[in-house]
Amino acid sequence: MTEDKHQSEIENNSVPEEDRLLENESGLNMNDESDSLSIYPNAEVRVEKVQYSVLHLKRLYEDRKELILNPSFQRKDVWKGKQGSELIESILMGIPIPIMYFFETPDGRKQVVDGRQRITTILDFLNDKFRLKDLKILRELNGSNFSNLDTKLQGIFEDYQLYVYVIQPPTPERVKYDIFDRVNRGGTHLNNQEMRNALYGGKATELLKELSESEAFLKATEKGVEPSRMKDQYIILRALAFLLWLNGDLKGIKGMEPIEYKSDIDDFLAKVMIALNAHLDEEAIQTVRNKFLSAMERIHRILGREAFRFEPKESGTRRPINMLLFETLTYVFTFEEVEKKKIRPLIKEWKRDIDKTGGAFRESVDATSSVVARFKDAEALLDRIKKLE
Repeated sequence: MTEDKHQSEIENNSVPEEDRLLENESGLNMNDESDSLSIYPNAEVRVEKVQYSVLHLKRLYEDRKELILNPSFQRKDVWKGKQGSELIESILMGIPIPIMYFFETPDGRKQVVDGRQRITTILDFLNDKFRLKDLKILRELNGSNFSNLDTKLQGIFEDYQLYVYVIQPPTPERVKYDIFDRVNRGGTHLNNQEMRNALYGGKATELLKELSESEAFLKATEKGVEPSRMKDQYIILRALAFLLWLNGDLKGIKGMEPIEYKSDIDDFLAKVMIALNAHLDEEAIQTVRNKFLSAMERIHRILGREAFRFEPKESGTRRPINMLLFETLTYVFTFEEVEKKKIRPLIKEWKRDIDKTGGAFRESVDATSSVVARFKDAEALLDRIKKLE
């Protein structure tokens, strides 16, 4: 789905509002190989196939802290009951289980991309956190935990070999993102923000969670952005990323190349999350956090309940929150000048003109030219605000 089509669906009132807001966040169709390959035709993709014993995997996770499971991102509970027991039974019988995927970080740690449920179940069994049940082949083991197994079976379990593809540096983030999408196509398809949350857990995901649950954001949006599928965190991430970009905080990042916006929103947001996690100093993070919250408070106080919505259609149907209005108005309201009187009619007129002409708010919205045009428009609005009496 192109971003143009996405924007038309945002405006399509036949679709439930929570689906219209962020049905597909990106102008890049992650499911189209031609799109992704055109972005990195000469990218170096480094993949190594390795195998670890169950016992070695336990040491990597518990003793050496080199395995990252990111339990904050679990689409469902860790396998319990029959499903988990059948996995353990398969291992004890020597039956191969599907290959898993890890991403190796620059510091040598390994992030589990595909296989979280299996690894967590294996480690939980090793640590006597559950007992086997409903086994159909090794029935005599029903009711057993790891400690109850005889030493031969314990050895078989500990020595069992798990096969893993490890995607190593310097594989680009954009390639990793695409690989993650491909290996997670079974079951419910992850949207782009859910993938980012899984890939870049840390300070970035903690900040997004905090801001999405903040009173200021909930009031400014009237709780009009569904938290399901991380739609709320997506529009907040976009707003934060553009604030950092416009403020110049993404140019001189210690330990990272300068982050530029080049018409690829997914690559841009991934790099911003990496920067938030480990490279931006605390002062820059706190500054953008406070700017965002202040903007939300001002928007709620000055513009009220329709801040991020265009005026109703002729039918009178209320329009959904528009994410492009959200990120541009968030930028505008980080400036204290908006505290001037009589700003509300001016903003209303500005929104009406945008709704009528469309332009960068409707066409190729994530192209660099459109992003630059929107924020130039926001700067022009700021100039008009400054001239108010």
